[in-house]
Amino acid sequence: MQLAAAAAQRPGATLPRQCEKWSDLKAAYRLLSNEAVDPRSIGQPHQQLTKSTCAGYPLVLCVQDDTHLSGRCDRMQHTTLAVLPDGRLLGILDQRFFQRVQTPAGETRLEREARWRESCVWTEAAKAIGHAPMGRRFVHVSDRASDDLNFMEACEEEEAGFVLSRFHRDHDRRINGGEDRLWSFMHKQSSCGMITVRIGAQRDETGRIMRRQRTAEVSIRFAKVVLEPPHNHPGDHAPRTVWSVYLHEDASPAGEDAVDWMLLTSERVASEGEARAIIGFYERRWVIEEWHRALKEGCRVEMSLLDDPEDHLRLAALLSVVAVRLLQLRDLADPSHAEAEDAEALHRWAPATWIAMVAKLGGHEARTLTPRQFMLTIAKRGGYLDRKHDPRPGWKVLWRGWYDISLLVEGAELRCQRPLPT
Repeated sequence: MQLAAAAAQRPGATLPRQCEKWSDLKAAYRLLSNEAVDPRSIGQPHQQLTKSTCAGYPLVLCVQDDTHLSGRCDRMQHTTLAVLPDGRLLGILDQRFFQRVQTPAGETRLEREARWRESCVWTEAAKAIGHAPMGRRFVHVSDRASDDLNFMEACEEEEAGFVLSRFHRDHDRRINGGEDRLWSFMHKQSSCGMITVRIGAQRDETGRIMRRQRTAEVSIRFAKVVLEPPHNHPGDHAPRTVWSVYLHEDASPAGEDAVDWMLLTSERVASEGEARAIIGFYERRWVIEEWHRALKEGCRVEMSLLDDPEDHLRLAALLSVVAVRLLQLRDLADPSHAEAEDAEALHRWAPATWIAMVAKLGGHEARTLTPRQFMLTIAKRGGYLDRKHDPRPGWKVLWRGWYDISLLVEGAELRCQRPLPT
């Protein structure tokens, strides 16, 4: 807890800067190098709390994705975030680490199915998260790597739904008793309308932008289909009825690939409104992409000089929770946030000393200070200009301001030895 608190105060700093006392730094190294500490166990209390928090909402999206922890670690990290349909991040529901498996030369399909492979991680995460709290519903949202009958069956066993993207049309799937192919069948369906979708920026492992962020106008088609098991599949899979939502961009900007999304879902889609709801669920995948950036750029997890890969995984597990906090703090400055203008919510969330200090710096009354005013004042301290058409502040400026104000609060408390008057 002490190390997590130090990392939260200075998320982008090195361990020696986060732990100013030599005794604290030695203790941090002992923790991170302790072979008895399973990296996954570090995040379990947070994950249990997140699942408990989900009980307060009727529907929670379980957004799954993995990322490569490059540098000295060279491992894969697979994380499932709890995200509300409006995009608010509740926390981490599950996290696991693995090494990529090289396919042996000459391996048969039967041999491949008998061993662990990367596609299993989606199914394992769904089973580990399990059932939603009583009277609530989980819907897993994932990319094309999860397009697997085992994953769909695991969701059904846990009474959860799924929304996933289908592989490109070059890997088309047999449907409806083998009489049709998914892409050609969906392309024949009548368009029910147009929608503007957000395309997130895509980066390679070095952080270089491979696809810029943009919006796109796409047509909407939907239909119920029956997925057929692959030919010669050794697994015991029956045909599965799902709903498909197909989005296609007829005219993409020069130099940009056209949007061509095929979504498969367990959720009923019998109208344009229900199709738009599924599209909205899938668009929430951008939250985990932003969380990966917060972990890698904000917390600089890949810059660690820890020698042992397992030590690095323990640090990644700890910083993963800090990255959640980065995004949650940023969201409080968004005017669409449910508690952005709720002064009482701020007093439940922030210490009185912080509220008093930020109110004084921003020229507000501590009693009526809202979360949005609180976070905007912190962001301005970190360099945010707050001009009329500026987007909401990012987590980088928020954390620069957060660190600056934390020093002021610490100095005030040392001088007064009691919280500032509110």
